[in-house]
Amino acid sequence: MRLLLRMEFIKPSMLEIGEEHRLNFMLVYPCGRMEPQSDTTFSITCCDPEIVGVNGSLITGLKPGETEIALDLLDDRFSVFKWRILVRQAGQPTKLKLKDRPRILFSEEELAEFRERIKRDDGSSARVIDASGLWAGYLAKADAYVEEDNFEVLYPSISDRWKIVLPLTEPKRVPEPQGHTFFPFWTMYARAIEERLVVMSTAFLVTEEEKYAVRVKQHLLSLVAFGKWYEFDERGAEGNLSNAHLLLGASCAYDAIHSLLTEEERRSIREAILEKGLHPLAIDIGRRDMHNIVAAKQVAMVYGAAAIMDENPFAAKYLQAGLSYLQSYLDRKKVSGETEGLLYDNVAARHAWMAADLYRRISGDDGLVQHPYLREELPERFFRLLAPGEESSFPNLSDSFSKLDIAYLMAMTATHYGHPAAVWYLHKHAATHHASLLYLRKEISPASPSELYGNRASAVFRSVGWAVLRSGWGDEDHLLCFTSSSSAKDHNHKDQNNLVINVGGEWLLINPGYQDYVPGPKADYTTGTVGHNSLLVNGQGQIHLGGGGLREELLLPSFEAVVGDAAESYGGLLKRYRRSVLHIDSSYYFIVDDVELHQESDEAELLFHTTSAVLDGEEPKAPGENLGSESVVFQGESAALQLMFPFPKEKVLTLREYPGAETYGSYVAVGGTRGKRRRFITLINPRVHYGERLAIRQEEQDTGSLTSGLTVGRPGEAEDIWLFCADAVEARYRGMTFLGEAARISGNGMLNLWKAERLSGGDIAFEAELPLSLYSDARRSTCIVHNHHHVEVSFKLKQITAGVEVEQTAPPGYYEWNLMNIGRGGQAEGREAVWKT
Repeated sequence: MRLLLRMEFIKPSMLEIGEEHRLNFMLVYPCGRMEPQSDTTFSITCCDPEIVGVNGSLITGLKPGETEIALDLLDDRFSVFKWRILVRQAGQPTKLKLKDRPRILFSEEELAEFRERIKRDDGSSARVIDASGLWAGYLAKADAYVEEDNFEVLYPSISDRWKIVLPLTEPKRVPEPQGHTFFPFWTMYARAIEERLVVMSTAFLVTEEEKYAVRVKQHLLSLVAFGKWYEFDERGAEGNLSNAHLLLGASCAYDAIHSLLTEEERRSIREAILEKGLHPLAIDIGRRDMHNIVAAKQVAMVYGAAAIMDENPFAAKYLQAGLSYLQSYLDRKKVSGETEGLLYDNVAARHAWMAADLYRRISGDDGLVQHPYLREELPERFFRLLAPGEESSFPNLSDSFSKLDIAYLMAMTATHYGHPAAVWYLHKHAATHHASLLYLRKEISPASPSELYGNRASAVFRSVGWAVLRSGWGDEDHLLCFTSSSSAKDHNHKDQNNLVINVGGEWLLINPGYQDYVPGPKADYTTGTVGHNSLLVNGQGQIHLGGGGLREELLLPSFEAVVGDAAESYGGLLKRYRRSVLHIDSSYYFIVDDVELHQESDEAELLFHTTSAVLDGEEPKAPGENLGSESVVFQGESAALQLMFPFPKEKVLTLREYPGAETYGSYVAVGGTRGKRRRFITLINPRVHYGERLAIRQEEQDTGSLTSGLTVGRPGEAEDIWLFCADAVEARYRGMTFLGEAARISGNGMLNLWKAERLSGGDIAFEAELPLSLYSDARRSTCIVHNHHHVEVSFKLKQITAGVEVEQTAPPGYYEWNLMNIGRGGQAEGREAVWKT
């Protein structure tokens, strides 16, 4: 019988001296129905009554210390409730003088500027952001919220929906969806309430029409009657977002309609904000976890405190705690390897921006707004990872989606930093979004990422283990995103050394995206290596989350490379797994996978996933079939991806689906070779125009080693000669001898060397004291060297046909020489390369 009935109430974990909390009981029946219990009989005892005083249902902090509270409901259907409570010294009066209301959604000055902005209408159709038109649409939404007598909350992941009848009442506990534990129904529910409170409060502040305030007050007073603002009593405010969203909405609303409330209404709402919103969040004071839920709750503390601390000084500690966390969070996000993927980076960044902007508004201090993570790192990630094409799209690394709403982030970036690419994004992808109306507060000239970054389109974010090798942002450009990360958060996947590719706006080499939480094949597939473009060993994927890392990077014109190491992720299944990704002429990619296994008989398979049609030569293939050609095409609706597998010579290619997860598409598996040491070389040709295929005209692999050479035939008569070394063994191919990582000799006079010591053959000779990477283009009389050592390195380069003969000393870093200014002894005028990133 004890398990069928529940008595729920908030159990405060922290008070200040003199601060009170009144216990309010809610009886929960087996059917989920909830009833407030105003006449409950109970007995409360405190281990140290000098620390916490008890008077009926009122608990008061008396002196600093920690003690245990025991509550007995004097009913054998319920156990005795026990919890610990910390009493702190009363906080010092805050030096922050809060500005007059409104102060959360707008200041008075911002409100006046906004009213002028939405009134301006010069009749021109050229204005991209139509403020007056957008405001009309925003008001229509507010009007709909005023008129509604119910609304629905959708839960796509479980194919369910809630119908919410107004006025609001605390939702009853519902059965868990099959396969789920603690499914967060209240998160979307609370977000729906927060949106209504914010939209109608904004409408009231701008128009001063009381119909909006009347409905806002109704919602606020309904929330006051809730027993709590979080879903699961047994978890308190831990691990959920509903408390944060309801507190954010209530704080904005209370501030907006404050002047229309009676003193009794103000008191009851303030008490709810403190006792139902802030008190449960005391468990997060002092926490440093960068999880997006913790970040959201800390930001909600800032909002709750800003709403009421001038009327209730006990709220001030929550402002200080939230700001302290936010400063630490931004500092650590700038350098930390932790990431939950772009979806949650965006969610957390939105909340961080909300708090930073609010603090600027109430204090005049813009230190948080100007933080380098918000100003530099975050915009850089989103611009670099933005897919080409007409639609806004992003790589769905970890728990993420390809479609993300980043309009708020872009609006804040544009407004506070005058960032031209943020304005470009809003104009192109969010011209009708309410964020462009509410938060883009300045007229700023746009500039596309192509204009902003020029020929430096690619980027490496080593701290989080992401690399982006792209040709540009145009409608027919391509992007490869590579991840080898140390991050092991619960929204991460076992996907180190994984890559995805977008061509002309289509994702052709794909991830499964957000994980399926129901145990079974879909969950295994969406979080496991088998659902990603990485390596299986004996049919098994990575054992651990994280464990990866980017070890090397090279960003030279026409020649880019990044290396990831994921051996640690496999938990002993293999000895070595390094994946090198090379991007050539903004045209095609080479993927070089180096694997060391325990036994020669161990199986190793590379996986390449798609939801597009798979062609073997010209023939469409279905899952379960072997692939006979060494050239496979993923054919999308308007773009294609050509994959060629020249090495190893002995291999088996099959097209598969994962049983139970067929809806996620098919994948090509490349395996069948033997040996403890194995090297796979894959050429990937991203093309918007289907007919633009590459060909491998000749290939050789040295017997007894992993070195190899091949010739790539490009459209027309052009060809690239490639030599790949391994284990410090020279590669020999077409009369050339090479020692280094990789060499590419193009028929048009272009030479690319990666960590090369020497190259000889034909009309080319190169030699360096220590390995160097080099880009030489005789047509443009340019030679650029990357020296990854900490000392100067001398080298010699001779290209006889091109008339190039250089003898130089390369400083550490990227350095450029003008080959037109070669003097005696092969000395040339040099300078630090301007495109170094």
